[in-house]
Amino acid sequence: MRKDVGWNATVPPNGFINRPSSTANNDNPDGLSTNMGEIEIETTPEHLNLVAGDPACAEWTRRHDDPGVSALREHLRANNGIRGLELVSPDDPQRAAELFHRDGFVAIKDALNQDLLDRLRVAADTAIEQLMADDPDCSAGGGAGGLPHRYSFGGGSASRHMLHVREWCELIDMPTTTPALNAIFGSPDYVVGGAGGDIAMPGAIEYQGLHSDNMWSELPDPTGAVTMRDVPVPVLTINFPLIDLTFENGPIRQIPATQRSRAPIPSLANEPEWMKLSTVCPAPAGTAIFRDIRAWHGGTPNLSRDVRAMPNVEYYAPWFRSEGIMRCMPYEQWEQLSDHAQRISRMVVCDKGEQVIGAGYMDPRRKKREAYKQQQLDALGEKSAKAYLARL
Repeated sequence: MRKDVGWNATVPPNGFINRPSSTANNDNPDGLSTNMGEIEIETTPEHLNLVAGDPACAEWTRRHDDPGVSALREHLRANNGIRGLELVSPDDPQRAAELFHRDGFVAIKDALNQDLLDRLRVAADTAIEQLMADDPDCSAGGGAGGLPHRYSFGGGSASRHMLHVREWCELIDMPTTTPALNAIFGSPDYVVGGAGGDIAMPGAIEYQGLHSDNMWSELPDPTGAVTMRDVPVPVLTINFPLIDLTFENGPIRQIPATQRSRAPIPSLANEPEWMKLSTVCPAPAGTAIFRDIRAWHGGTPNLSRDVRAMPNVEYYAPWFRSEGIMRCMPYEQWEQLSDHAQRISRMVVCDKGEQVIGAGYMDPRRKKREAYKQQQLDALGEKSAKAYLARL
């Protein structure tokens, strides 16, 4: 992964945008249905609640040797990481399922072979270079909360996913992850919902607020007795770190056993210190981090000189569907998959010869992504474009 990017001292903490004050908590039950309105911050609807930024570093400078940065680095060196973190063997899917249902996440070691890991690094670097082409100082940022020096592979793609890239497709069905998926869902009949991931550039000094990745609106139960917190896992994401996760390079933090909690999610200002240190590290490159997306989680500062990228694949339970699923995989990629991968990717594959609108165009700015897609839709003609959008 690249080492010559990030640490842009001209980019102030939390970016150049005046961010709203922090809310009481980070709950966002509307998820994908959240009304974005006219907002300049480059975030996604389900993460609109995270745009307040991180007050702790408001007076720092985005420099590797800034006193605040240096003090935080030493604090993390001494304290960061989930104590007793268990890295499960790919040969023990039942143990993986047990920990997943207990904690809302589990890490499986040695999930990627060296060949796929190397090729995925190249593919990720290509996407990052495309994102940075229009944002060389990483000031625009994007993804959850729109913090600078952070990007989203899916959010930065005009197609909203990365399943037009061969290496992302290869992650769908692997002997190191599929048995655990089957054990967790209790069935092989889950489906792929998409693929993306996130990037923490060097110099991402802000914490990202704790949150749940709501891919739904709340259940329309008129009695209020049942919420999405009361059902088995609806959506599972597997993240694949491309470098070793360490105390300082932005490991994801996961708060155990919160996937079914109805307690309000604390804001950064109210988050207890132990939660900021509840990170999935150390963990080697190529680990598969399975996450119930309802479990409280958040990004942490990347105070290293390395790009921390984590591609992902999203899986929907056999009983769950969402507007978050869209057709984003070219038929030519689908043809190369295993029989199992083809079956579970049936909701995201396009027709043979059909163009995936937006695929291959990466930019952190939503307006540019939308303009690019509109040009492609206009080229299809009104009737074909309408039919395409109706079948997304």
